Amino acid sequence: MSKIAAFAELKASIIRTILVRRITLGVFSAISVVVLFIGGVSYLNPLFYAPVVWFLLTFPFKILIERQRTTTALHWAHSGFFVAEIALITVLVHWMGGSEWLGSVFYLFTVIYANFFLPRLHGALITGLVVAFYAGLVLLEYAGIIPHRSLFHLQTEPYQSLTYNLATILAATAGVYAVVAFTVRTFTAIYARKNRLLAMRERQLGEMSRQLLYAQDDERRRVARELHDGLIQSLAAIKLRAVTARGDSDLGSDPAMMEMVDRAIDETRTLAYSLRPPLLDDLGLVPSLRRLGETIEAQTDLSVTIEEDLPSRVDVAIESLLFHVAQQGLQNVVNHARAKNVSIDLSCSDGWIRLAVADDGIGFRAGEPQGLGLRGIRERVEVCGGRMSIETSPGRGARVLVEVPSGEYTPTDR
Repeated sequence: MSKIAAFAELKASIIRTILVRRITLGVFSAISVVVLFIGGVSYLNPLFYAPVVWFLLTFPFKILIERQRTTTALHWAHSGFFVAEIALITVLVHWMGGSEWLGSVFYLFTVIYANFFLPRLHGALITGLVVAFYAGLVLLEYAGIIPHRSLFHLQTEPYQSLTYNLATILAATAGVYAVVAFTVRTFTAIYARKNRLLAMRERQLGEMSRQLLYAQDDERRRVARELHDGLIQSLAAIKLRAVTARGDSDLGSDPAMMEMVDRAIDETRTLAYSLRPPLLDDLGLVPSLRRLGETIEAQTDLSVTIEEDLPSRVDVAIESLLFHVAQQGLQNVVNHARAKNVSIDLSCSDGWIRLAVADDGIGFRAGEPQGLGLRGIRERVEVCGGRMSIETSPGRGARVLVEVPSGEYTPTDR
């Protein structure tokens, strides 16, 4: 996801939670009305107007959020609102009895929201401020620096007061639990939406990656065809012209030049084959791997063994991918392994095609940085939704295993 899209998603999520805040504060306001009506508490009691003031605070907060244009500014604006909210809650808690009646509970949603939306450092800062503000209020009341105010003026023990019990049951039990449940459900919905968007983007990326592999295969096929049908034919024509040449230069009698032309033809043919072997399109992966093994054996001292259990053709992009994985794996063995024998195992089961390249060379430490060849294999495999693993240790060779999802065969003239 781009930075612009991520910023827009973050802002939209915060704005959606403003509605959640208003709903939760509305629930508290409704509960307070019930308590006031049943318990005969005065309308000047902060139990009634505290959630209303808190509710009104959300309106400038929404305007502040909508005006931000960067993620950093958005986080700082959000943090500033939380600080203002903490200060307001502390004042309200003071008027509602401080530590005497549920004071610490009213900071709960500030802490939840801050640690859900803000970066870790900002969330820790807000949490620390909550503790500091509430502890400071309690200690100031305890020291007598500020007067203590009681929410309820009771003539009996609290547990014998209907007003106290109703306020505690409705606000502290039913109200808090209901709001917590609603908030959790809201956050769950936010995560579910993000997961759906992520899954959709992953599907789009997978489709784009497959189309990219098709495009790469087409380009390789085109270049290989041009090399074979163009450059090789031109070199062959030069050789023929040189053989039949007459005159003072006597080109046909120069064996060194003939050898150079033959070498150029062989090298061009090898390059064209390495880009895209014709067998891969005509007969499939297994014959192409056997031809690749024969070429490696002819050019080096390696003994190449190929074992396969592939019942039918698979998707052309997968065939191309596995061929180039085997090609790169064999090249790594030739360049680095100092091996005598190498095997290629190809199998298909449970909807996965597995290709393993194993050698008896010097191996390497599993934690060592991987070269460009292995990193290139891993990236191509993961783009196709597959996975790669390496088993190796010094002196015991190496085994590179690639697993990719199988697909229906798609002909090259699609």
